Amino acid sequence: MTDQQHWLLGIDGGGTSCRVRLCDASGNTLGQGESGSANVRLGASTVFQSIAEATEQALKTAGLNADILSKTYAGLGLAGAVSEQLNLSITEYPHPFADLCIDNDAVIACLGAHRGHDGAILILGTGSCAMLKHQQQFQVLGGWGLTISDHGSGARLGLNLVREALAAFEGLVAQSPLSQVFMQQHQQSPAQLLHWADNAKPRDFAALVPMIINYYQHHDPLALQLIETSLQEITLMLNRLQGMGAKRIALMGGYANFIAPLLTERQSAIITPAQGDALDGAIIMAKNLAKGN
Repeated sequence: MTDQQHWLLGIDGGGTSCRVRLCDASGNTLGQGESGSANVRLGASTVFQSIAEATEQALKTAGLNADILSKTYAGLGLAGAVSEQLNLSITEYPHPFADLCIDNDAVIACLGAHRGHDGAILILGTGSCAMLKHQQQFQVLGGWGLTISDHGSGARLGLNLVREALAAFEGLVAQSPLSQVFMQQHQQSPAQLLHWADNAKPRDFAALVPMIINYYQHHDPLALQLIETSLQEITLMLNRLQGMGAKRIALMGGYANFIAPLLTERQSAIITPAQGDALDGAIIMAKNLAKGN
């Protein structure tokens, strides 16, 4: 059993930022903090530097000092934590906590969305990934990147615009105001578009989503087609999750904010609002860890 007085630290470490939440033993929030990237692939020293910086902020907000970390149980949900070898690089690294546990960031998002109960999430942002928790087991669907995966993601939507706009420019399909404006942004030059696309990252394709949404809201035929294709891809993911045993699915991610109302019209029986966020899930991990000590 744990000491009567202990603390919980939830950590959500992504490729862009690391967020932490410090709670008392009952899970009441005392302080939060944020710092730089904590992707496992960056190395344990980088991960723990980001954790330390964000934790220092949380301690300051809570009015506590670092002495309590030796009685703090930490639940880490980190991007890139997808193999035993990578995870061991974190758990075996010197740390100030009473104990810690680690899993990938999709797991804590799923735990938080359903308050630790069974359920699934579909993350729709720059990329896409689904996670199902069923009878203490986690299953992953998708999340393999834009080149081979990421169905229904913002990046895939943007990539589809690039392809269709070029096809319209070359007369293979009908042009629309959206396709014309997009090609004007690239000087009406397929060669310049190719140069841009060759150097583009998934986030660059996802950056086209606001423009697509704007034209969709003005009933542009290409934008309507692109959003419909996106809805079909997302529906495939939802149907597969149901086939895997999901009884409720929470949509998460930036693109989900736009697409969720459109999906709910078709999938109202399965889509449910998220009850919490990834940090809530990380605190659940930390609380379970404390109970086991």
